[in-house]
Amino acid sequence: MANMMLWIMVSLAISIGVSFIVPFPYSLAVVIPIFIGMSYFIRRRQMQRMGMGGQGGGFGSMLGGGGGGVNYICISCGHKFKGGACPRCGSKMKKADF
Repeated sequence: MANMMLWIMVSLAISIGVSFIVPFPYSLAVVIPIFIGMSYFIRRRQMQRMGMGGQGGGFGSMLGGGGGGVNYICISCGHKFKGGACPRCGSKMKKADF
């Protein structure tokens, strides 16, 4: 939560700074791409921290660019596998990982 508030404050400071330097109609054209770019950068960094950064990145994996079928993650031990019971612990409790 604190990290999210930090990025909101950084984005707000950049937006205010740009709006003081650049006149109004042009400042919107500058601030909106900066805001979208920062959101993209933050999302990409968070995905890499979760170990999902190597799957095409960007919006490709959200729009069906992954294409490898459904994998499952064992709820008990966290092992990733294709289907059925977990090969590591034998548990049938699993959640889907797209």
